[in-house]
Amino acid sequence: MNLLELPVLFYVGALMYEVSGKVNYLVLTLAWCYVGCRAAHSLIHLTYNRVYHRLAAFTASNLVLLLFWILFFVY
Repeated sequence: MNLLELPVLFYVGALMYEVSGKVNYLVLTLAWCYVGCRAAHSLIHLTYNRVYHRLAAFTASNLVLLLFWILFFVY
């Protein structure tokens, strides 16, 4: 289920950044890092599917998303 729930948090966060006018280069970099980590996770899953590599990409995307939200409330 986390594969479907966490992107929704990303979409909501991106909309909140846009509406509040807090978009900057750091936010855009984090957003693209999140998309890249999710793409890497999907590529690993569709190709050789090593669980530890997939878990690393999934964990990285979750950490980026957490930082994305923390920055919204801090700045």
